[in-house]
Amino acid sequence: MEPIRLGVIGCGIAARILHWPALQQLKEQFTIQAVCNHTEPKAKDFAALVGGVPYFTDYQKLLEDPAIEAVAILLPVHLNAQAVKDAVRAGKHVMVEKPLAASLEEAKELVELSRTCPQVTLVAENFRYRRLFDKAAAFLQDGTIGAPYAVFWNCFKHMTTDNQYAQTQWRIRHRYPGGFITDGGVHNMAALRDLFGTLTVTAAFAKCINPAIGELDSLSFQFNAAHSVQGVFNIFFSSNSYLEDRLLIMAQEGCMIIENNTLTVKRNGQTEYEEQFAEDKGYFEEYQDFFQAIRTGSPVKSSFAEAYADLEVIISALDKAAAAPAE
Repeated sequence: MEPIRLGVIGCGIAARILHWPALQQLKEQFTIQAVCNHTEPKAKDFAALVGGVPYFTDYQKLLEDPAIEAVAILLPVHLNAQAVKDAVRAGKHVMVEKPLAASLEEAKELVELSRTCPQVTLVAENFRYRRLFDKAAAFLQDGTIGAPYAVFWNCFKHMTTDNQYAQTQWRIRHRYPGGFITDGGVHNMAALRDLFGTLTVTAAFAKCINPAIGELDSLSFQFNAAHSVQGVFNIFFSSNSYLEDRLLIMAQEGCMIIENNTLTVKRNGQTEYEEQFAEDKGYFEEYQDFFQAIRTGSPVKSSFAEAYADLEVIISALDKAAAAPAE
């Protein structure tokens, strides 16, 4: 099958350190035809990095190129909706970075668009492609630890102003609810929803500890899932002196722990399985999925509808926190 002629819209951090390394491994599947960034220095630098391709500062010019079959839209969240609509209107297949849109209203419009347009539409939600979570889902499905009943996921980070993400103005002066909480939290919602199905938020609180990184940086919420599973999700970006990324699944016959890139299964006080999933980021796999969907017509794993549902859980938690009585 011929490689897909790809245009990249947005040449920032995600393009350079997340997408380009994956595309370098997929040269038989993708050829970058052109890139675009609204500031010329970034466009020029990224164009040089990926092989000296043409670059634009207006993505409409890139979309006018009939040689380009598909685009990767890697823009600030609040620009996603219009860019996706323009790309679909131009007849391009679309991959867009998560979160899908800056609001549920915009995201719903994009879901409807994806259902009616003939092109492939995919959200770059890499957690949906990580082998670690696929393995965890297999253990749950085959009953290795019995029926799960409780889930706890702690994401405690310390985002300081010298972090490259915190130096991006659209992230700290965000035009979408939740800032880093939403940008990062949709990853976790994708994994939790793939493992446990629909999540219903029952209680939440949110705080801002460090205003320098956005309006909110701390969120905790309780949720219910199918089969009487209950859980707590904590995502804190200003956790000073304590860092953790740990998902604990408690079940009737054991437990499962996902900590960073390591999956552990325990039963009766003994470790029955442990594996470290090195280089398990999911970006390579999401591009493989995009390629197969375009060339063979197979359905994508990370659809606009799935990304909408991921975003809906986070927005629901933020709304629940905002509605909580003040102390």
